[in-house]
Amino acid sequence: MKRAYYILLMTIFLTGSLVAQNGETTCSLGFTFEISDNKTWGYKEPVVTAITPGSPAERAGLQLKDIILSVNQKGTYLKSYSTVRSFFDQQEGEMTLAVRNFKHSFREMTIAKDCRHSSAITEAKLAPVFAFYSLEDVQDRRFLMPVKTKVNEEALFHNYRTFGFAPGDESTRALDERINAIFTRALTEMGLQYSPDDPDFIIQTYYSYQNNPMYKAGSATYGSYLPVWRFDTRNHRTVRVPLYDPSEAVRVDDIAYNLDFGYRFYDRKFVEAGGMTLIWESEVKERLSGHYDLADYLEMNLPLLLLKFPYVGNRSFGTYQVKYLKYNYTGIGYNLNDLKTVVSVDPDSPAAIAGILPGDVVMNIQGHSFDHTSQSLTEGYRRFLAETMNLRDKKTRYTDANGFKDCMFWDMANYYAIAQAISDSRRYKAAFSYLFNFNQYIDWYTPLIINIEVMRGDKVLNFAVTSRITISSHIMVN
Repeated sequence: MKRAYYILLMTIFLTGSLVAQNGETTCSLGFTFEISDNKTWGYKEPVVTAITPGSPAERAGLQLKDIILSVNQKGTYLKSYSTVRSFFDQQEGEMTLAVRNFKHSFREMTIAKDCRHSSAITEAKLAPVFAFYSLEDVQDRRFLMPVKTKVNEEALFHNYRTFGFAPGDESTRALDERINAIFTRALTEMGLQYSPDDPDFIIQTYYSYQNNPMYKAGSATYGSYLPVWRFDTRNHRTVRVPLYDPSEAVRVDDIAYNLDFGYRFYDRKFVEAGGMTLIWESEVKERLSGHYDLADYLEMNLPLLLLKFPYVGNRSFGTYQVKYLKYNYTGIGYNLNDLKTVVSVDPDSPAAIAGILPGDVVMNIQGHSFDHTSQSLTEGYRRFLAETMNLRDKKTRYTDANGFKDCMFWDMANYYAIAQAISDSRRYKAAFSYLFNFNQYIDWYTPLIINIEVMRGDKVLNFAVTSRITISSHIMVN
């Protein structure tokens, strides 16, 4: 882990040096797309597949799986990837997109390009680099779900706006109502509407939860398997769950319970008017290492299952990537060559309002000296990772999406000791811990105002910056 982060930091500094030499301005939008081959969603049109935290696309309201209908009033249907991408550069400063999704059949938005000097790096990009100050706030993780999906290729899902539920069994009424409430919450967030009287499609569910008669509580291999983590969309936290990883072989006598759940969507209007045509089916078969109430399982996992809809991707499996970021935003763009010089200040940002200007050299932030070089900053961060490892909660260990195996949250019992360690700026060069100092384990007093001292010419100036806590959360699934 220490070596990997050392290399990561040095790569960023080196890349910045090379790019900065040509003096060019670069503009970013903050999203990626692909041309869809999915006949049920955006066929032969661009579909948004990823959005960068803190990016212009996120601020404009672009959503994952949005179908891009036009770029700067130029239609995208049947256009190649390179042709669509060329449309992005036809206007300076901004770009106009028209998109389609469940909520809007046609929505136009303007995305202001983030244009700054090539050597500038924003706080949104620095926060993941210094993630080990607060892994609780920088989540870049992958997990698998054993979800199999069947899709009716005749269905055009962008036509659907409303849903309802098939009649349930009176004996399972309470559970079914709770499941239906989860569907309603998740699908409403997608832009669909609950309409029991005249829905476009009907939802039917089926499930079972059974003891494994071959389970042996005293098995010698029980507890030796990989921990399983899933993302809880209710509180934006990745939590450990009593499931087995679907990619791992598990002895049958280590499986305590088997859980099956599936749901079907039946068209009522578009495929065969008045009929009930199956247009979508998803099913999971989970192996449990301990008791996991079915309703509790669905509260967390059903919203994840529904993220496959309507752009299914892999129909035999679900690979999820969580990108969650929470950080202090001031609007400063630092020079990659030294990470001290202010290269850019976002208009109307907290730093701009306080009076910080491009060209200022940061001397101190919140008591942390900025007397670092690229090498000393990297070495201090390495030292911090190694010497504070014992303050982390080993029960939370996980491997992140970049392959770092010793990721762990801080142990709550050690919060004061962590804050004390971070305050040793000379040893650890922890100046960029301000990105997370709304946490007590970063700054015991969790200040609302960040004090920034800069050198402007031959003058030393002090600024009180009221930073904004910025949160970004995206889950991509294939």
